[in-house]
Amino acid sequence: MHGDAARLPFADGVFSTVLALWISTDVDDFAAVLREAARVLRPGGLLIVYGVHPCLNGPCVENRPDGARIVHPTYRVAGWHEAAPWWRPGGLRQRLGVRHVPLSDLFNAVLTAGLVISGVEEPRDEPLPYVLALRAHRG
Repeated sequence: MHGDAARLPFADGVFSTVLALWISTDVDDFAAVLREAARVLRPGGLLIVYGVHPCLNGPCVENRPDGARIVHPTYRVAGWHEAAPWWRPGGLRQRLGVRHVPLSDLFNAVLTAGLVISGVEEPRDEPLPYVLALRAHRG
């Protein structure tokens, strides 16, 4: 099925689980997507958000050859980001562009959608995580 994540073609409360996988940087309004996820979840339903770690991965982060990362002041700029000098030439960001959802915006979007956060993890074993995983339930 093909549809808009901010206007899902499903009735209210029809799913026990919704997964938002690697999409926060690809949609215009991630908060609207989470509101829709909450709408289609059954009471007690589970939402899993898995993707870019907003603090340590994304358009504001410069990866250094030694494995270090520099977080630039553009971290607090939500939404579309123009190309930055530290982006890899010809890389995915350069070719397609990218949006950013700061950590507080991500958490607040979950909460204002009426969901209760029940877990947050930084999976994988990198010294600085690239991924953030969040578990929330509809009340």
